[in-house]
Amino acid sequence: RLGQQRGAGGQAEPPRLSTRTDLHDVVLGVLAGALRGWMLARGLPVGPSTVVRTLVPVSVRSADGDAGGGAREPGEAPTGAVLPATSVVGHLVDLPVGEPDPVVRLQQLSFAMRDGAGGRRVGARQLAGLAGFAPPTLHSLGVRVAGSLSHRVFNLVVTNAPGPQHPLYVGPVRLRAAYPVIPLAAGQGLAVGVTSYDGVVSYGLNADRDGVPDLDVLAACVTDALAELVDATAAPSR
Repeated sequence: RLGQQRGAGGQAEPPRLSTRTDLHDVVLGVLAGALRGWMLARGLPVGPSTVVRTLVPVSVRSADGDAGGGAREPGEAPTGAVLPATSVVGHLVDLPVGEPDPVVRLQQLSFAMRDGAGGRRVGARQLAGLAGFAPPTLHSLGVRVAGSLSHRVFNLVVTNAPGPQHPLYVGPVRLRAAYPVIPLAAGQGLAVGVTSYDGVVSYGLNADRDGVPDLDVLAACVTDALAELVDATAAPSR
């Protein structure tokens, strides 16, 4: 079952966030808030320590400047052919759905992502500026990374790839939005693909119909979580 949700790019990056917070962190913060709201709506127990273990494929700078170790198959060109001096690795992060404060959730995720990448993570703006980069590249590599791991070690897959921040056209027809669809691995109930395009961040939700029959509720919770984060970061007390 597929779901989709959109948010303005300007809202997805609130003005009072730390300069060390990347758009990737904001996306995860929004999803943590959305999952929290969705779980509460379902009547599921959510305590202070409740987390959702998530696989997040990230692009990192290779330590030796060569992308040789990235997600690729034997005989395939290095990922660096598309993403120079980078490779895509799987990072396991716990989304802090038990934390009620959206700013604290974001701070925790920013630290976890920065620490896990060892300071080598490539930011969203840098990715978008790489020659030859296209959002499907990172999404497809992310699927490979997810497929190489047992689904028992994570509950959710989230891929996030920035797209062009200007309108694209197919002939005279303008592309309004792009929603990534991340395939579900065996035993997996939910996958989320995120792409920013022309000032809009689009969330593509793909879920098992039996396991997640209320995907529309989760999609609505994405909008609510983004609004909550924007309000919290804009508050004078912050």
